[in-house]
Amino acid sequence: MFDGKLGALLPFDEGSLPLVQAWMNDEEVRRGTGTEGPVSDFEHQRWYRSLMEDRSQRVFLIGQRSDGKLKPVGAIGLRGINWRSRNAEYWIYIGDRAARGRGVADEASRLLLRFAFSTLGLHRVFLQVNATNQPAVRLYRRLGFVEEGTLRGAVFAEGRFVDRLLFSMLEEEARQIWPERSAS
Repeated sequence: MFDGKLGALLPFDEGSLPLVQAWMNDEEVRRGTGTEGPVSDFEHQRWYRSLMEDRSQRVFLIGQRSDGKLKPVGAIGLRGINWRSRNAEYWIYIGDRAARGRGVADEASRLLLRFAFSTLGLHRVFLQVNATNQPAVRLYRRLGFVEEGTLRGAVFAEGRFVDRLLFSMLEEEARQIWPERSAS
């Protein structure tokens, strides 16, 4: 279920922390995720401990196939899972620059969305993205997310205020993407 042609969703564990911290300290990744300033060892450890105790989050590493092995190239997950309303916020980043633009984000997103709707039984998955992040906007539209609106001038990024776009996908829309989902 977490395996695709290009890669797979891998468990996120304490051994992954140095790699994930390095990605989060990459200027390009920070710009895309909205992370302010470098992430210290203390902050990263504190984030990991809180993540492991938080039932409202699911985090995976994105593994890309290379020479028959899976190489971690990014992270993906759901946060703020509301079990009563059956919704969660989706997020993703590709930390390895060489893996960007190769389809791995698309495939990892499809695997995560299938997990969200089929395994977790969510009804709605949503996200926010800076309007200036056009590669991500194209990805979300390609995946079938529906644009719900714009938060005008919501974020100060790259020296100016930029809009945040709101997207979501409902369970019935996911069924159209994965017809076998409606049969279960």
